[in-house]
Amino acid sequence: MDRALDAELLADALGRRETGPLPTAQELADLVAEVEVQAIIVPGDLDARLLQTAWYLHGIASAANAADLYTSQRQERAFAVSAHIFDLALNTPGRTEHERLTLAFAAQVGYRRSQLDPNAVAVWRRVDGLLDFPPLAVQIEESVDGQALDEVPVDSSPDYDKPDEEADGDESVVSGRGRPTGEPDGDDLDEVTHDHFETMALRAGIAFLGLNLARSGFLIQQWHDQATAMATTVAVDNLVGTMFGPAEQVVVAVAEMVEFLRFGNAERLNVAREALRTVIDRRAGVGDHDALWVAAHLLHVADGLAESSIWAVLPPGSPDTLAQAFTIGSPPVLTLWPPQRELLARTTAGPLDPETKRLLLSVPTSAGKTLMAQIMICHHLATQTGDVCYVTSMRSLGREMRQALSSRLRVLQRGIGGDLPDFARIDLQELLDFFEDWNDNAVEIMTPERLAQMLRRDTDAVLERFSMFVVDEAHMLGQPGRGLLLESLLATLTTSDARLILLSGVMGNADQVATWLDDTEEGVLFTSGWRGPRRLHALLYTGPQWHQGTTTIRPKAKRWTIEESFPMVGELKIRPAEGRIRELYANKVGEFVRYRDNQGNQTPAPSTPFYKQCARTAVALMHAGSLLMIVSQRAYARDAAKEIAAQLPPRTQTAELADILSERLGAAHPLIECVRHGVGYHHAGLPTDVLEALEQATRDEELVALVATTTLTDGVNLPVRTVLISESKYTGQDPRQQMDAAQLLNAVGRAGRAGRETEGWIVLALNQQAADDDFDLLRPAAADLSVVSTLTDSLALEELAQVEQLIAATTDAIFDLKDTDVGKFVAFVWYVLNATEMLAAIGSETNVGRSIRRLLAFTQLPAELADQWLNLAEQVERVYEATSQTSRRRWTVAGTTLGSARSLESVAARLAEAAIRTTAAPPANERGHAQTPITDPGPAEPGSSPHDTDDPVTVMLDMDQTLRILEETDTFAALFKLPECPRDWSFKQTPKARVPIDVTPTYALRRWLTGDDIPTLAGAILPTVSDIGWRLEQTVDAISETFEHFLSWTIGVALEQANDILAAADANVRFSDTFAYFIRYGVDTHQALNLLVRGVRSRRLAYLVGKQAHDRGLAGADLRDWLIGLHLDGWKSEFNANPREVEDLAEYVRSPRASVLRAALEATDAKAELRYPLEPPPQTSLPVHLIATTVDQPIEVWAVGQNRYRIGVISAAHHSDVHALHNSALPYSAATDGTTVEFRITLG
Repeated sequence: MDRALDAELLADALGRRETGPLPTAQELADLVAEVEVQAIIVPGDLDARLLQTAWYLHGIASAANAADLYTSQRQERAFAVSAHIFDLALNTPGRTEHERLTLAFAAQVGYRRSQLDPNAVAVWRRVDGLLDFPPLAVQIEESVDGQALDEVPVDSSPDYDKPDEEADGDESVVSGRGRPTGEPDGDDLDEVTHDHFETMALRAGIAFLGLNLARSGFLIQQWHDQATAMATTVAVDNLVGTMFGPAEQVVVAVAEMVEFLRFGNAERLNVAREALRTVIDRRAGVGDHDALWVAAHLLHVADGLAESSIWAVLPPGSPDTLAQAFTIGSPPVLTLWPPQRELLARTTAGPLDPETKRLLLSVPTSAGKTLMAQIMICHHLATQTGDVCYVTSMRSLGREMRQALSSRLRVLQRGIGGDLPDFARIDLQELLDFFEDWNDNAVEIMTPERLAQMLRRDTDAVLERFSMFVVDEAHMLGQPGRGLLLESLLATLTTSDARLILLSGVMGNADQVATWLDDTEEGVLFTSGWRGPRRLHALLYTGPQWHQGTTTIRPKAKRWTIEESFPMVGELKIRPAEGRIRELYANKVGEFVRYRDNQGNQTPAPSTPFYKQCARTAVALMHAGSLLMIVSQRAYARDAAKEIAAQLPPRTQTAELADILSERLGAAHPLIECVRHGVGYHHAGLPTDVLEALEQATRDEELVALVATTTLTDGVNLPVRTVLISESKYTGQDPRQQMDAAQLLNAVGRAGRAGRETEGWIVLALNQQAADDDFDLLRPAAADLSVVSTLTDSLALEELAQVEQLIAATTDAIFDLKDTDVGKFVAFVWYVLNATEMLAAIGSETNVGRSIRRLLAFTQLPAELADQWLNLAEQVERVYEATSQTSRRRWTVAGTTLGSARSLESVAARLAEAAIRTTAAPPANERGHAQTPITDPGPAEPGSSPHDTDDPVTVMLDMDQTLRILEETDTFAALFKLPECPRDWSFKQTPKARVPIDVTPTYALRRWLTGDDIPTLAGAILPTVSDIGWRLEQTVDAISETFEHFLSWTIGVALEQANDILAAADANVRFSDTFAYFIRYGVDTHQALNLLVRGVRSRRLAYLVGKQAHDRGLAGADLRDWLIGLHLDGWKSEFNANPREVEDLAEYVRSPRASVLRAALEATDAKAELRYPLEPPPQTSLPVHLIATTVDQPIEVWAVGQNRYRIGVISAAHHSDVHALHNSALPYSAATDGTTVEFRITLG
């Protein structure tokens, strides 16, 4: 709204005048602001003058001779203002269907022609239910005018897809635009009347501007059938020249434009233009004024498609499959937004030019940089050699990118690497070979920690493999904690010849960062101020109502004998652009309580926490749409979610999600009850698969509210209407723990996501007295958004000075450094020294030694401070030179501070000694069975892997032996003392208890490895904790932070070094290479590990499948074939797999080298196997159609014709691929030879 009510924009749109029948610019701004503010409470009526003004502006912008009378800027602004008003009018109650359709199309046209393309899609979402005639509720997979939205289940298709009366339920026929090619429509076409055509042109125009292939395809076929039926009724060959002709030709044009966007055939666009011209010049017929209006605007849109479609922006000579990866991939991308087109049209430093080695994209949230990254990645893979590494500090963003890229790469027949842990101890390619992975993993998605680990292990291999690095949320290189790691990675990568692409939100010093990347080339920086949805900014304060207080006597109190309680009320201050501030008040949101004594002295008493007051206010804002609330602590996230959920009724849409999470976390976990009411909470203490499920449920609009810590705000595309930021600050708080300007801006960017909403509400809650400049917090200055190296921070410089003094006394002080920026800088210098040494040994030309001086800090620090850091680097080099080559390498690979690395080396030595003692006299294990040395390293042995050793006589220690050695050597105690340990291994009876509960790490870890789910594990290690929710929360924290991250990392390092020591000593015993991965994932077979690395998200499922496969001696291709044989029904019966788990297994067993979708696009051998061959086989190819319901149900194959019968189901090996073909909305025919089903795309 800040942009929409800009006085200059309104004045330019209206024309600069003081009198007349229309309101002035200021009057118009006030009228619109009042409507916007009123909508926060409940949408109300619209002032007639507003709508009158909107139609005037629409008219002057649309006039045939508008270009001769008005500047293009005034036309664009007139469209923008009119669209905003039509949008508001669409929300007002009491309008007829025709009025709503008219307003919707007018708003779409205005947005589209004012360069606010995604808003046109958002409007379509609001009226999609009106596009069927008669009305038909349909949910579909969506795309946002150039941007992918979220995939929804295919079973949401309606009953129009039923092949016959035998097909019950919501079944979608996988063929054509909702029906098998050549099959008659099931609608009652003989009842088509004039009413079908009255608004057909409007509905067709709205559907097209919604740019959704699946939905448009169904509607176009529906309208085509209705037109055919009407032509039969009036006894004509076609409707041209009749009163129905204009609507029919608008539909023809829409169908042709859809096909142009899908396949890039310019002739289809010409046919569309001609169809629209027949409406405009009345050759198609007369009397349909709506069709005339729609056709005129669609003709203008058609002229722009040649420039905005994905086909138009790719360089000449690009393979068709590259564009199809976006137009056919799921969800489809048909056109691009203005900043994307501007970027791809660059002649200098073009993003698709392989000679562009460095590029920084610094654009606001919702400007579409994620799609820009996808286009650059796919183009690089399609035209260049080498793989692509996508790096993001946010795991949630990595999960989102993985999901978005998967369908694109399926069309390109390329793959995405496994979701490996950060420590990635085993060489990646070796691991994939071990898992018999047949995918072409051309893209790896990882955190900076994992990339750093890969570089520490083999810098040359990383730089040889990847020819492009894409680093998202690059502004985080200036943030405390992980910023220096990202900075050091970028400094290292700039010493190579690989392409380096940085994506970021707004940077206040983007020019400086771009120059740092490359000061020799022009055009490194690309910026854009474009933004789609408008924003409404508000501030929330709460305060006591002193005149409504109540007093209570506290008879048992000694001093504070009087309690005073006052209701707290929320106050919203809303400032529309430069206009006056409006105020709204919420009902009671809490209590302020204080105690008094008889002398009038006062002291604070327990009152309603501020975050709970904000949560209660949030409920009042949720009538407009979903809400994201940002808080500063995990406990606040949980309790605020509980507060919101308590005020909402149960929500049936989240029942399945609640059941899945209940199985994962336990029914008593507090998250479960919240989810049952449509509310979730999100923080780093929850398991990764739980976080992923919450994120997806928010995208799918199953959850109506999500409360999260700031870990969620960076870059994740969660479509919500409202963002409420409730950050708690307190005296003495570390400033680095507070949300900075960049984080605030990222949080703000979640509101009003492009293509979902045309407006977003941002509410900043402040626990303070209101001040005049508080609104400035929502519009940070460029200086507040500057990316500054953490090495320039005053705390880092103070520590540097202290370290210099310590080192002056003894260089061993380097080993006493904590896991701070100074300690991390020392570790980075150590890596650079070791990498330089290793690269020199193999004759590499890569000069990593320049990385230290390439740090951003050395472009921002004064010379004398820069010299202090360089002096420290020299001290590190002296220690390095005095260290043995073996320790140099081990300390580099550890990925810790030098002191921790040295400690881990000592731990490894003790483990090696204990391993030798163990094999000398193997003890009985805790189950009472004698330990048998594992001499067969093959797949049938749990806890080992085929590549653990090439020596058949080497004893491989199993899980029990390894755990016993870890315990005997006090390894856990040593590891928990390291500064990298994120939490104490400590448990409490209650949250406020002071005495800890003793839990043996070995016992807990053993139960984790042997498949205990979280509720069972919690009951085993904390049996005396009566509060089940508290018991579960502590257990989840221990798993997420200690097992899955810290111990899997540090134990992995220690065991690897122990194996090196054992090898050097010619000992005949080894620890398993995969033990650390077992800790990370909580399994004890490499079959289960295989499933989890390859995309199966459920540990429960992976453990069960892995256990059965292990017992059967199955691994690799044999495991896959076994699962294919069980098919979907077998997965459910054997493993109780839920729909999400079935989907994961279907993706696991598919063969990426035989993509049905890719083959169909290339008109080659597009075949899918039947589960069982047809007996006897048909003598000739038999036409069939397919029934696909939900993704967890088998795809049925039916014979076509009067004598229909069920032939069988698609093999599990091709289940995922056939669903991908279905989701593409491509029309196709199918036939079977009794063994396979062959598909052919059938274009009109």
